[in-house]
Amino acid sequence: MVSSTSGLTQLIAVNWLAHATYRFMSFGRHAYRHALKPTAAPTLDHLWISDDLLAATFRRFANGQRRHGSCVPGPLEARRRLAKRRNTALAGFGAGSAEDIACLFGRNGREHMKWTDHPWQRAQLETQGIQSKNTFWIQSDADCLEDLRNYSVATPEASLPFYDQNPEPIDTSISHDPQPNFHKPTNPSRAELLNEFLEQGDWGLEDARDFARQLRIDLQREPKYSRQIFDKLLSRSTTDLNQAIQFLDDPFLNTRGSGNYFAAVSLFVQAKLKRSNRIAMLNSVCRALELGLLPTDELCLIIKAIPNIIVERNQTLREWDQKALLKHYLAMWKAIGRCTILGYHDLHKGLVDVWLTELVNLRSFRFAEEFVLATHDASSDTRWPTTLIMEQLDEFEVTTSLPTFYQMLDGLDADCATRCIVEVTELLAMPDAQIQGRAQLLEQWRLCLSNLSNVSALANSQVWLDLPFAYNENALEIAQTPSILPVQQQIILRLWALRTLSRSFGPMYHQSPRPTDKLIYFLLGIYETSTKTTDGSLLSDLMRGIQTLNLPYSSLLLLAVNIKMKKNITKTARRTLEKLETSQLSLTDVWADPSAYHGIRDLFYGTFEQMFRRLDITSQESADEFLHLVRVGDSKSIWSVLRILRNHTPFKLCLNKAWVPLPHPDEMALVRYHPGPRDSQSPDPYAAVDFVHRLAVAISCSHNLTPSRSFHLIHHLYDYLRRHGGPVYPSLVQAMYHAGVVRYRREGRRVSPTQYEYILWIVSKFEGREVATQLRAPAQIGLSKPDQMHDY
Repeated sequence: MVSSTSGLTQLIAVNWLAHATYRFMSFGRHAYRHALKPTAAPTLDHLWISDDLLAATFRRFANGQRRHGSCVPGPLEARRRLAKRRNTALAGFGAGSAEDIACLFGRNGREHMKWTDHPWQRAQLETQGIQSKNTFWIQSDADCLEDLRNYSVATPEASLPFYDQNPEPIDTSISHDPQPNFHKPTNPSRAELLNEFLEQGDWGLEDARDFARQLRIDLQREPKYSRQIFDKLLSRSTTDLNQAIQFLDDPFLNTRGSGNYFAAVSLFVQAKLKRSNRIAMLNSVCRALELGLLPTDELCLIIKAIPNIIVERNQTLREWDQKALLKHYLAMWKAIGRCTILGYHDLHKGLVDVWLTELVNLRSFRFAEEFVLATHDASSDTRWPTTLIMEQLDEFEVTTSLPTFYQMLDGLDADCATRCIVEVTELLAMPDAQIQGRAQLLEQWRLCLSNLSNVSALANSQVWLDLPFAYNENALEIAQTPSILPVQQQIILRLWALRTLSRSFGPMYHQSPRPTDKLIYFLLGIYETSTKTTDGSLLSDLMRGIQTLNLPYSSLLLLAVNIKMKKNITKTARRTLEKLETSQLSLTDVWADPSAYHGIRDLFYGTFEQMFRRLDITSQESADEFLHLVRVGDSKSIWSVLRILRNHTPFKLCLNKAWVPLPHPDEMALVRYHPGPRDSQSPDPYAAVDFVHRLAVAISCSHNLTPSRSFHLIHHLYDYLRRHGGPVYPSLVQAMYHAGVVRYRREGRRVSPTQYEYILWIVSKFEGREVATQLRAPAQIGLSKPDQMHDY
């Protein structure tokens, strides 16, 4: 036996055993569990160590203290130092005598088998332990706490609770057939024992922690016991919450998932408490968020509950002090930002919706924008960015405060920002009676779009071309839904937004290429394809769509002319296009203005043609109306009638058919002319020629026209008939002679020889030379021949 008087020898032996035990236990729990099988004979009480083994162990221990020339501690050095600390800690168990070395393996070397992760084995061993010590459940709670305080691993006088001086063999065999036990009394559960302990009023946090350890309650795996302890702690005192706050900051007692933070906040919702307690409780919540200890589901409940905290005069925190509420939200948000476990992108959609709803109700738009930028990505929806923009626009209408959402649009993903721009533009353009001052909101929205800085990224997004109903045959039926705009209007709104974004690249009169030109070209092509079923042209349909939406001026018609038609237009045409876009000016009004009409006639030729084709000029009502307009109107009114004649294609085509003379009824011709039903597309040729001649007679007798103006207008009708192959009757020649010669002489004007000869040449051509000769003859005074020709 080694002498107990030698302290060095004993220390070396204990360290060697500790080192060997550590090496042995490093094989894992399962390794030494199988190695230490139960034996029938009791273990030996003494250990024999030879002198050679002791000397070798001493040399190994002395050599192990060297650094081996290492200047920088690496992983092996750190492992060696850790082993030394463990050896030193384990050496304290053998300070009294070598008998206590058995505590390394538990009572009788087998008590450690209780420490297992198998539920069935742990339950069986706990049951055996309870049956072997029936007095454990009888002793009072105070005695239990006193015994737990007296345990110390550093003193040999106090043994560990699982160490027994009288070893007893324990049968660890497992029986598959449960044995009924009718004689043993029912033992109370751990929840009942914990409840009995908590009913006492003189316990503290340390007492609760020790009692939970005594009952072997794993609060990390069973958070319901943590909630049970915290509820009892809150029910003891609602005025002094210092212990409750200390409980929340204790990681052993306050376990994750127990809901203790929400229970603490709910206490302030139920009754009015001190402001200092409320701030301390919410600060504890912030600390938990910073450490990543608060689940997102519980955080969502806390966000909902904080505005309902009762403060002064029985009012909630939302009603009494919104600044304080916003300060609490901001502190929690910053705590999440400092956390390395729970990030902003880890917040689920339900929590994001709840928190943003509260921020919008508080009108804290800057905080909400920061929230959106931190939690949104390319796959997120655009509900909240759109909502924030609409709320700020409404706020601008009331308070005229400048919105700041364009900074949020610069920080969002390009596709997400594009979807947001499209949705806001469509919402503002939606014909809704609830939106007051829609034109002013659109103007403010256009100003904000022109201030964006990431236009190049937005122009590369394919969301602009995302029009699922553009080629759908049922697009018209879908467009009847009040919440969905027609495809044509959706395209116009996107063109308007892109045109507004392109202003950031310079003035509109610069013809240099812009990043938005490609998207605009594609959208115009889609618009042209979607309007093929309509009667108008590209520009006319685009004009009607812009006037229907009543959008602020963005020169969309001029953009379509430059990009799609590639035509150079005059300044007059530019001004006319601007009027068509900014006002409810129709093409009929443009047709009434000769200068404006000639400026855009080539651009809207098809539209004017279709408009004139719908006019039935040869009908009795239309003819009488036009003739009355010529008699009482001025030159501008007459030119409007002449422009109709020049653009009415069916009317021009039917003129040459009037050369075939109608047979007189006395001739009893075999083929009679029976005019069928006529309309604007197939006018009566004889009625058309007759209308032109009646128009010439009315012009020659108009008192609102000068003789020169009347002559030129009649000559225009003469050229019109000759150009389109219509017959010229004597009534038109006589009207020309009356306007160009007779009216000149009546007003004392001089008729130019060229004009006089030209009129007589036309007379001789259509009425004969005899009539022209008589008109050339000088006037004979006093002659009264019955066949004398008079001036027309």
